[in-house]
Amino acid sequence: MALTPDLQVVADNLERDGWTKVFVQKDPSDPDSRVLFTTTVGMQEKFGLPELVVFGLNRETVDGMIHIIAAELAENKKWTGAPLRMDGVLNEADVELRLVHAEHLDELGAINTAVRQETGRPPLDAMIQVFWPGDDGRFPWDPETTDKFRDQPRLDISWRKTNA
Repeated sequence: MALTPDLQVVADNLERDGWTKVFVQKDPSDPDSRVLFTTTVGMQEKFGLPELVVFGLNRETVDGMIHIIAAELAENKKWTGAPLRMDGVLNEADVELRLVHAEHLDELGAINTAVRQETGRPPLDAMIQVFWPGDDGRFPWDPETTDKFRDQPRLDISWRKTNA
């Protein structure tokens, strides 16, 4: 199975730089359409880190964030798998990194998986979701938050109902 032209660009960027970002848009045919989420491809091999995913932010904002986070994680080897707060990453606001729950990897990692299979890279191991605070300055798990976080699903937890 060959890569689509869009994914071939991702593969070419990987070949050139070792890792890249993919902006998943509401309307892929319209370069100005809303970015739904942004994910990295290649950080696993280049830096020994899980791939990053950020929801609900525009290209310019998320582009800078991802570069800051990747540089900090790669340089200081801070990622242990536990939630990690990083200061001043988003317009002087903190962000928090949390491991994506395994049940979300197949769907969320579809782009990664397709590119990896076609370019002979190892399978996707894990992803980190980068959370940013809502309008009230709180994160989605804070019980006192007043923000609805419609643009930022919590993929660090299971969505399956448990029988209790």
